[in-house]
Amino acid sequence: MAFDRSRRYDEERNVRYLNEEGDYAVEVEHTLNKWCVTVLELPDKKIIAQDFFPERWKALARAQDFVRILNMRHKDEEGEGVSASDDD
Repeated sequence: MAFDRSRRYDEERNVRYLNEEGDYAVEVEHTLNKWCVTVLELPDKKIIAQDFFPERWKALARAQDFVRILNMRHKDEEGEGVSASDDD
């Protein structure tokens, strides 16, 4: 029973971030005695990127970096369309 409690504790510490559009998810989970950061394309949950870290705080920082990059990607696409119409 003690093993089940520790497993539940790890599951409670798992984190899932969504980008602004909601088309990507970044998950942080404890697997293989390391912290795993996975970037998923929704809705089919296709794995885009995956990385492992020895410490939770490093994994959380990388996950937040991924979310920031995904959000900037969308803003760049909007910005390119506006600047192209200004050149005409």
